[in-house]
Amino acid sequence: MKKKYGVIAIISVIALTVAILFSSCACYDKFTLNGWEKIALERIGKSASEVDLTKLKVEDFIDLSGLTTDTYLYSDGDKTVNEEGWYATLIDNFDVVYNENRGLNPQIWTTSRHDVRWASQKKNHPEYANYWCSEMVSVEDGVVKVKAEYDSNHQCEICKSYGHTDGRFTGGFESRAEVVKPDGKGGRAYDSNIIWAQAFGYYEASVRFPNVDGMWSAFWLQGNEMREIGNDGLDGTEIDVYESAFRYNNDKVSRMGHALLWNGYGKSGKVDDQIVKLEQNLYDGNFHTFSLLWTPECYVFFIDGYATWATNAGGVCRVPEFLRFTNEIDTGDGYGPHGQKIGQFSHDKSASFDIEYVRVYQNTNYLSHIAPSIDGKPYSQANNFESAYDSPYDTAN
Repeated sequence: MKKKYGVIAIISVIALTVAILFSSCACYDKFTLNGWEKIALERIGKSASEVDLTKLKVEDFIDLSGLTTDTYLYSDGDKTVNEEGWYATLIDNFDVVYNENRGLNPQIWTTSRHDVRWASQKKNHPEYANYWCSEMVSVEDGVVKVKAEYDSNHQCEICKSYGHTDGRFTGGFESRAEVVKPDGKGGRAYDSNIIWAQAFGYYEASVRFPNVDGMWSAFWLQGNEMREIGNDGLDGTEIDVYESAFRYNNDKVSRMGHALLWNGYGKSGKVDDQIVKLEQNLYDGNFHTFSLLWTPECYVFFIDGYATWATNAGGVCRVPEFLRFTNEIDTGDGYGPHGQKIGQFSHDKSASFDIEYVRVYQNTNYLSHIAPSIDGKPYSQANNFESAYDSPYDTAN
């Protein structure tokens, strides 16, 4: 009997110790929705005291039922609209491989430009520089793979013409084409020609991260006018649906960053961001979903279907923006964005950032809130999706 109760006592002490440890170190954040949970609460007819605000799902905010998830690109004319006004505008399951454009649909995508993404942070190691190259992007078995690797003898003809032959190479793809031109000073400048863009709506991507140090990726929206100052974020906001610079961190818990940037990237630039600590392991080798609900009132961000942040910082953008999926590598200092320590990329391994699908939907109730275009006509490639907003650019860019 004494032995039995002694064992019970020991187990009780262990259980209490574990409970104290976990209570003093929360495994995930209480997500910050800044009052915008009201969208979901009003829709489902409940009060904040009746629900767990850390468990609000996409379907609590919007209803996409009855809409296709098959590969689809809406242009104009008839469309299938559900009871809440939602309809599909762009769905790419990457189930068609094109003979050009690295296998991507040229009506939507192009690869990110060949360029130096980040110079080496180590003077004695110029090979730590991070370059973007279109040859690092491919479509394989219904998945876009953005490869990352060190290459001491890179053979891409464009990269070689720029002198980029020894370094850390990766890339990205986006619904905007940057066309190179002389800058008048012996260097390169670029025209930003948008292929596809949208203002407002719901955006979702399914992605898979490699479990490696020194590498991060992002799903983001951007417009040609986000560098203009004077209108805050109304005429353009960089919207980082996610930026994966936080692999495990020191407490071995996955973290993820959301961010908004407007008024350019110089001294006029403004930022609002949120780093969320999550229950799930985002680096488990499985696909995870990241999504954005962009309404005329606010932005709501989701990870694996759960709302993780909401804000209307900068004033909600009212102009169309293009999509970007990009990958980056540390340049010898072991740091990623937001000042996060992410370790150093190994030159002995290659890795890839994988995208399984991209889905975008629009709502008929949002259309009247879109700012007018520069020529008063529908936004398109013809007017380069440019709005009627007029203000100077941040000269730091």
